[in-house]
Amino acid sequence: MKKILAIAILLITTQNLISQTAKELNTKGIELAKKGKIDKAFSIFEKAIKLYPDSPGPYTNRGNVYRMRKEYELAIKDYTKSLKLDPENLNVLYAKANTYLDAGNFEMAISDYSEIIDIKPSFSDIYFQRAYAKIRLEKYEEAKIDLESQLKISSKDFKSLTNLINIKKELKLFEEALADYEKIVSEFPNQPNLHILYNNWASLYKEIKKPEEALVKINLALKLKKNYDIGHFNRAGIYLKLNDQKKACKDFKKAIKLNLEKNEHFEVDEEYEQLKKLCE
Repeated sequence: MKKILAIAILLITTQNLISQTAKELNTKGIELAKKGKIDKAFSIFEKAIKLYPDSPGPYTNRGNVYRMRKEYELAIKDYTKSLKLDPENLNVLYAKANTYLDAGNFEMAISDYSEIIDIKPSFSDIYFQRAYAKIRLEKYEEAKIDLESQLKISSKDFKSLTNLINIKKELKLFEEALADYEKIVSEFPNQPNLHILYNNWASLYKEIKKPEEALVKINLALKLKKNYDIGHFNRAGIYLKLNDQKKACKDFKKAIKLNLEKNEHFEVDEEYEQLKKLCE
């Protein structure tokens, strides 16, 4: 599964700054960053670090800028320095963990998330984040436990519920996954991406060789979003399993027309090659 996580600047103002001047510089840099003037903010943080090297806040916020620039090693270095000066700041530790995640260093991300859990297990989204890192390492059993822990804290957490379904599919817990789809669509009837859920639900039915049930769910997906490229491609594959080549090719051509191949979530697979050969 692919990760779809947004990067946000954690504009952290550290309380234990050694002087008012250092605090003023840090605050000024934060305000510039909020206005989108990232390069100017970076210069202010650098100035604060040179003048007040024992102040943790500027290191944190320069690290945030490095992270935005995808200079992950430099970001982690700054977060580490900030934590040496202010070791109890869990927000900085969380930023460092998320940066490891961004960089694909999932083991180190898990280590930092675990440290936060040991100190404050109620920290927002912490079990979800650690679960995501474990998913990337294909540690599905461990990820399942983390998501279940996250749902004990926030039972209506949509992203945890959907990822838990995906894990159950990986673990071949198909009946549980099907029941979870039923539950989640009833609890979140106005969720903006409900068409994706129905598409995934259809894919599960297709995987367990129940194409008639799959067709019902993919039709609901396409009812919610008419020009859903992946939905049309999925329905083409379902029609193929139902031996309806005419409808399969109609949906496949529609998906291609909707730029399926340019969709970042699409990957060419055996079914695509089969449909392409059949429908040319």
